[in-house]
Amino acid sequence: MTAVLSPPRTAPGIVRAPRPLAARRPWRAAFLAAGAVWSVLTVVHLAVSALSWLPTKGPATGVLLHWNNWDAIHYVRIAESGYHLGPGFPAFFPLYPLLIKLAGGGMTGALIVANVAALGALAVLHRLAEHEFGPAVAQRATWYLAAFPTGFFLFIGYNESLFILLVVGALYAARRGHWWLAGALGALSSGTRLFGVLLLAPLAIEYLRQNRRLRPDVLGLALVPLGVVAYSVYCKLELGHWLQFSIAQDQWGRRYTFPGEAWLISVRQMTEHGLLSRPGLGALLDAGTVLLAVVLLILCVSGPFRFRRDQMYLVVYGALTLLLLMSTEVGGRSMQSSARYAMEAIAIFLVLARMGAHQIVDRTVLVVGVALQAVLLVVFMAGGFLVG
Repeated sequence: MTAVLSPPRTAPGIVRAPRPLAARRPWRAAFLAAGAVWSVLTVVHLAVSALSWLPTKGPATGVLLHWNNWDAIHYVRIAESGYHLGPGFPAFFPLYPLLIKLAGGGMTGALIVANVAALGALAVLHRLAEHEFGPAVAQRATWYLAAFPTGFFLFIGYNESLFILLVVGALYAARRGHWWLAGALGALSSGTRLFGVLLLAPLAIEYLRQNRRLRPDVLGLALVPLGVVAYSVYCKLELGHWLQFSIAQDQWGRRYTFPGEAWLISVRQMTEHGLLSRPGLGALLDAGTVLLAVVLLILCVSGPFRFRRDQMYLVVYGALTLLLLMSTEVGGRSMQSSARYAMEAIAIFLVLARMGAHQIVDRTVLVVGVALQAVLLVVFMAGGFLVG
């Protein structure tokens, strides 16, 4: 006789409807959503790259080679030869080059690591957004991050996707009360980029919100700076100075200003060079992107889309990130590369995804974002240092 399975019941006589897939298997749903976004944007990147490369009549491999411009080249060289390449190379933190080496090295290894990390970053962002605001916002936030004008940096030979994966992973782990995991991911993030230490503030805020008294797992937060500490020890043993990674920044012209001063300098550079010049356009891109991010962050705390008080840990991390961007000069161009670093202020995508419930906003964000991303990708492949 064939057994008949009855629907799950909460009490005798009460039939409970099966939960949707997203509720029963949240990570599977997150990776499916992330995979769809990753696939679409990868096709867009390949199509744009191929169309821009056709007039050159060069080999097809040239398309992928030109995805590894500027900093990507440095990461690959470090993965292959270590840090004894010149005084400026220790400025690039070691986790990403190490993973490139483990993935086989070269441009291929860099693309493998970046794209695996991009898929992971999109999935973890989906989980965080769904936990905070529900599945509709999670879906939009995932698309908006990938469609950001500088979102192509998630998919090429840069460490952007790895860093965002680790940061968002640490924030999500903390939100779920997994403090040792949050600290470990924070340590990996500070081994990827110095700004990873900024996680200490939002993690501490969230810990104190969840716990009225300190418990042994608070020590998990102490793991966050270990990535920097480990790299510092390496620098002392191999390169002769504990802070060689900081000294190396001088080779790239990096200096820190008063908060907000770098942004004002960037605005001044626009007028000095002219908006249609390469330096002027670069300054406009960086200063304009950060200004937009600041406006979105303000909407996180004011207006109809403001976050709840228990979600302020996200705003704190975003505020610290943007504050440092507005206080950093690199290579004579104030706030250089800030247009891609702004993606790390992850709260801006969550508030934008809430606003995207209005169809006009949703379509505008996607169409404008992807169009600008296509243009900037072509500029990047051509070797123009408008973005980088």
